[in-house]
Parts: sequence; C-alpha cells; structure tokens
Amino acid sequence: MDDAARDPLTHVATAGEYVALLRDVRRRSGLTYREITRQASAAGHWLPPSTLATMLGRTTLPRERTVVALLVACGTTPADVRRWVETRRNIEAQLGERDRWENQAAPTTSSPPAAPQQAANGAPAVDGPPAANGAPAANGAPAANSAPAANGAPAGTVVGPVRPAQPRVTAPWPTRRWLRLALLAVLGVLTVGASGVLLPGAAATVDSSPSDGCPLILRQGMYGPCVLDLQERLVAGGLEVPVDGWFGPDTTSRLIVFQAFGGLPVSGTADGRVLDELSGAVKVPPTWTEDRIGKEVRRVFPEDPGGAVQLARCLSGLDPYRVEIAGDGSRRWGLFQFSDMELSRLGVDRRTALDPGWSIGAARHVWSRTGDFGHWHCTASR
Repeated sequence: MDDAARDPLTHVATAGEYVALLRDVRRRSGLTYREITRQASAAGHWLPPSTLATMLGRTTLPRERTVVALLVACGTTPADVRRWVETRRNIEAQLGERDRWENQAAPTTSSPPAAPQQAANGAPAVDGPPAANGAPAANGAPAANSAPAANGAPAGTVVGPVRPAQPRVTAPWPTRRWLRLALLAVLGVLTVGASGVLLPGAAATVDSSPSDGCPLILRQGMYGPCVLDLQERLVAGGLEVPVDGWFGPDTTSRLIVFQAFGGLPVSGTADGRVLDELSGAVKVPPTWTEDRIGKEVRRVFPEDPGGAVQLARCLSGLDPYRVEIAGDGSRRWGLFQFSDMELSRLGVDRRTALDPGWSIGAARHVWSRTGDFGHWHCTASR
C-alpha cells in the first residue's frame, strides 16, 4: 500500500472531512483542551479552549492559523503541518470557485413590450415618437413617407409612446438559497430548544453538525458532534463515559458528577459555563476500583459480606460515581444510592455522597439500626 492510500489527508475533499481529521488528531494526541492551549502558547500560537472547541464542533473550514496552532500543539511535524495547510488552501479555493459560480448574475426575465397606444382622435400624442421609419413634422403631422407602423397600423397613423416593461425585481438565486437555509436553521434551533431532543427524522449524524454552531444548552436526548465533544471533555476530566455522540443517562450521570465536584449548579445539562469548566485544568479525582470496593464492603459487613456486595452491585454497578435520576427529578448518589433527602437529613453535600468510603460507612450505619438490608429495594442487577 502506497503512502497516498495510507494517508487520509490525500482524500479530503470537503470542509467537514477536514475538520473530522482534525478531531482525530486531537483525540490521538491524548491532550485536553487546556493542555493543547498551553502547548500552543509555548510554541508562540494563540488558541483558547473555547476557540478550539468551536472549531472542532463545526463542519466549516477553520482559519489557517487556528489549524496550525492545533497541529503544532499536538506534535505534528513541520512537513505535515505544511501538507495540512496546503490541503486547507485547496479546499478554500474550491469553495471560492463554487461561490463565484453561484453568485453569477442570473438572467433577468422581462415581460414583452406593451402594444403601442393610438391617440383617441387619431392625432399623434404630444411629443410622440416617430413612426417606424419617419419622424413627425414640427406641427405634429406624420411625415409624408411614413411606413406602416410596427403593430400593423396603416401608414401615416401615428402611435403613442411605448412604455418599456419594468423588469420584476427578484433576489439572485444564491441569496434566495441562503435565506431559505437561514430560515431552516432558525426552525431547527427552535425545535431543539423547545423539546430538548432532535426530532427522529432530523437527527444529526456525527459528521453533519450544523455549521452555525452547537445549541446553547446540551441535554439528555440529543445526538451529534456537539455531544461527542462534551463526552470527550468528560473523559479528559477524569470521568469514564461512552464517547458515542449520544446524550444518554450515562452522560447525564457523569455530567452531574462533574458539576457536583466543580461547585456548579447540578442540572445535568451543559451550557457554555460548564463547557468552559470542562476545558479547565481541574479534574474529578480518581475513585476506587471494583476490587478495592469489594474488599472494603466485605470488611465493613462481616455478617453478610456477599449480600452487601451484591446489593451495592445491584444499586450502582459498584460505581461510586453513579447518579440515578428518578421520575420526579430527585437523585440518588454513590455506591449505596442515598437520595437527596437522605443527604440533607445527614447533613452532607453531594461530593461527600460520591465518596465510596463515606457511602459504605453510611450503609453500615443504616444496617446497624435494622440488622438487614431492608432499607434498600433493588430487584435487577446491573
């Protein structure tokens, strides 16, 4: 296999494909947005996290200097950077050529000339035009050698002035096209904003994000590159979540955990502030492994170690950062899924509830009062 076949850059033909490859470069580098910003700054480039996130979340052609900053920060060789820049310029030239073609003046459509008007008394109108091949005399009488009029009137008949037809004013085709696209974009944003989800018939794919940017608020039920970017930021922030572009319960749970640790409003939705915080240097602390959790649960519950582990697995999948949202909007936190009301009664905050050590100790305290696990109800294992 030759180099051209192995190199996907040689097959890029659109701005969307170009940005998709840039996302791959960022992903393979293993760097967070904040780390890329620092690397770019050290190399003399300016690339804030918000600019980087916007560039990678769209399918429009990014600026050349932004592309160079990202590639340099990710360790791309100078030779490869030049190839990326050349490919970008080629795509830009193709887009420019297409725009010039679309903006060519469309042929104007005019109505046929109006039939000449004859004066009521047969006399020429004031300042009337000449007949077909003769000019009117000074007194307004027709010239002696006048030929038949153009409309078939007998010679000598003087016709009135012909008013040129006014062409219908219409917007050029490219303008009408972009107006329609803008209207569709506004309707799409209103649909997402009102319902919180993309309509099934218009669900975006990973490679077809709207060119005008992401929704102001990302919430459960959405799908697309904007959600993919959110999931990548959560992973970079220390939270494991499937990076599949689908804003499902797992993404909501992890987002709530990040908001709890970051001191943000625990909404389970992502706005600009949340995205900025996710691009920051603060990460969620690593939690316990399943093996460590199992050992600690067995130690704390010597009377029924197997039952205690089974209950924790059923409630949370042995995931200390598990957050479940009930139908009424209330939440349950951590290994043993303590509710918002229980946390309030115990006087602890949400960060404490996500601590596996605290959750196991609190479960032991409940068990010591009843002597069994009747406080919890879990019928399906995770």
